Amino acid sequence: MLLSENRPTGQFSEDVIIMDRSEKGAISKQRILISAMSEFANNGYEGASLNNICSQSNISKGLIYHYFSDKEALYLSCVEICFNQLTDFLGHTAKTLSGTILEKLTAWFDARLAFFAQNQLYLGIFSSALLSPPAELSGKIAELRAPFDELNISVLKNLLTSGGIRPCFDLDAVILGFRMYMDFFNLRFRDAVISGASPQQVLGEHEKLCRTQVYIMLHGLLQDDREESGI
Repeated sequence: MLLSENRPTGQFSEDVIIMDRSEKGAISKQRILISAMSEFANNGYEGASLNNICSQSNISKGLIYHYFSDKEALYLSCVEICFNQLTDFLGHTAKTLSGTILEKLTAWFDARLAFFAQNQLYLGIFSSALLSPPAELSGKIAELRAPFDELNISVLKNLLTSGGIRPCFDLDAVILGFRMYMDFFNLRFRDAVISGASPQQVLGEHEKLCRTQVYIMLHGLLQDDREESGI
């Protein structure tokens, strides 16, 4: 710790003490979040225990309550971090998509899988929040994942407009239909998550089938010159 230039030796500067406490607080909060990510990913929201989080990170339950009001607040913080990091990562990918529609779509789904390969701590959080959110938290989770959903819709819109959507279709109606379809599509994987299938298995199968369904949809929506675009 640095000494104040304007104070006698042995007397600490107040702003240095505050900074030091802030840094220690940030480290403590980070330890809590890392442990909580692991606990929620492995056991889900309902099965997760604050006692396990405390023992894993060697901290007191009182310290958790210093930063988070309850288990719900801690879980939602983990969900928010996960979706924020994923959306930021994919936002950079969206700016660099190039080639045919097929190549862009493949790169998009590959980037989603690459993120979780690099950040496996988020995988269980994402799977549970997307496919089997706690009923009492579904509204709050929907708000936290909204930027992620909007980014996906933005990429889909760009694919449709760049490929030349058939004039008989309304773009906004297509997007609404796609979002409704994806809601039902995600339900297919809910039982797998609840039954205890690994997040890797669930997400891999989900992304594979989702990619296929988008391919099928694009074939039906784009004009006849779509073959020239790589579909």
